[in-house]
Amino acid sequence: MEFLNFWAFLLLIFIPLFFAIRSKTLQINKKVIIKNKFTKKRRFSVFILAYIFLIIALARPVILNSSQKVKVSNLNLVILLDISKGMACKDIYPNRYEAAVNKLKVLFKHLKYQNVALILVGENPYLLSPLTTDYSSILYLLSHVSKKDLFKGDSNFLEAFKTAKSIAKKPRVFLTISYKAPKFQNTINYIVGSKTCVIDGELFKTSQEGVHFSYSDQDVIQIANEINKISKSKEITIKKQKELFYYPLFIAILLIFIASFSIRIKK
Repeated sequence: MEFLNFWAFLLLIFIPLFFAIRSKTLQINKKVIIKNKFTKKRRFSVFILAYIFLIIALARPVILNSSQKVKVSNLNLVILLDISKGMACKDIYPNRYEAAVNKLKVLFKHLKYQNVALILVGENPYLLSPLTTDYSSILYLLSHVSKKDLFKGDSNFLEAFKTAKSIAKKPRVFLTISYKAPKFQNTINYIVGSKTCVIDGELFKTSQEGVHFSYSDQDVIQIANEINKISKSKEITIKKQKELFYYPLFIAILLIFIASFSIRIKK
């Protein structure tokens, strides 16, 4: 058994002072009557014991069951997903946005431990998920994006990149998923779209730069491989542990209750 907060035992030096002050308070307060169920000496001892168990709980005793080696990457990947009006075009099935989400699912299956953040880029870009290696949580958040926030106005990539640079330290890579290809350093542009479409009389032309959309997964797998090549990974050991603090905490509460049970307020 180990204690994660070993410094908590330093608080034991305050036991004499704490209970000395408490004892005087009980004697001075005339409205408090103590029955003879416990003597003062026994009551004092029970309070001290309860305090000790509280300190033990605060020290967080744990049992180390086993350890596990996991890989982590030094590369931060920020994905900027276009959710502007142009992503509603149906030149690819079912539309550009849904096709982009499906490509993200494939990408996450082939990445190797990179820290990934996701920014939704519309008129007012916002961070959907901070850097994390839990890709399933990103997909969960993405599946719960309100439809009211989609397909409004144009995409403000300039503001989105400012956010991306503030949340991701170097080494970092930016991946834009859009029907157009914004030009920024350390950026991979993935194009979703095959031709120009019209929505409410407005043209949304697919960028001619980069590779056009493919229903095959090979294009996005190739992007994942490129990202994996420029990232470095290392193994770290994670210790699995069982928390035990609730046992001393329960005992401390029980002792305080027993010691205080015979104290009542005079009417």
